[in-house]
Amino acid sequence: MFDPRLLFVALVWGVNFSVVKFALTEFFPLSFTVTRFMLAALFLFTVLLATGEPLKIDRKDRFAVVRLGFIGIALYNIFFMYGLKYTSASHSALFISLSPLFAVLLQAASGRERLTVRGIAGIALASLGVFLIIRSHGSLNFTSAEVFGDILTLIASMLWALYTTASKPLLERYSSVKVTAYAMAAGSILLVPVGAYDMLIQPWSAISTRSWAAFAFSAIVSGGVAFSLWYQGIKRIGVTRTITYHYLVPFVAVVFAALFLGERVTLLQITGGISIIAGVALVQGGRSQ
Repeated sequence: MFDPRLLFVALVWGVNFSVVKFALTEFFPLSFTVTRFMLAALFLFTVLLATGEPLKIDRKDRFAVVRLGFIGIALYNIFFMYGLKYTSASHSALFISLSPLFAVLLQAASGRERLTVRGIAGIALASLGVFLIIRSHGSLNFTSAEVFGDILTLIASMLWALYTTASKPLLERYSSVKVTAYAMAAGSILLVPVGAYDMLIQPWSAISTRSWAAFAFSAIVSGGVAFSLWYQGIKRIGVTRTITYHYLVPFVAVVFAALFLGERVTLLQITGGISIIAGVALVQGGRSQ
């Protein structure tokens, strides 16, 4: 029922929250983000060369690849980072978790995938689980001071949904590694003007070995490998069934924090985790689109 490769993606992205948090004690956020996706793209192009896969993208598809990088790498990260700056982490996590819902609506509106009762029920159940996990970390008070950040984060969530759905036509013609490599390369280049100042003033020589190791994990494993597997999922089982695995990320983050960071697990978090797993299982039990 569950796809082991997409479970691995959820595991890696869940762990990545703690890894990035550690790395950002020495990296500036924008210098970390730009160089992370540059290294991820370089890693994937190396994989393409090592496997002998042609690097060529048809002229008619080049704009679509650049647009994919613009939406999912450049724009998404800008809105997510600045949204997080002006709102709370709980609000940010809650709104980002809405991306599967937006993706399902986009697919239904475009006629690419049928909106089923089972799918809606699964997404609703998983959304409830995410809410319970976030609620366990504190109150969700929606104040006027956080409205701007909430709106930015909501846009970021929509962008992730659009990024996921927009990749489907390209994946019908190219491998997931190739699509990911070019999207990340385009996105990181488009991010350079935004992150140039942070990159110039970043004290690169002062970064510790452990922070570089965290950076490498985030770039190569969480970026290159996990993003490629994410695209493989879209190609193999469709957008809706793939993007619902995104719900597992906050649950994994909580479990990882409990096991390795000594954070306490509450009954609310356990209930939320069960709700997420049940919701994802419900969606995965439907027919592949």
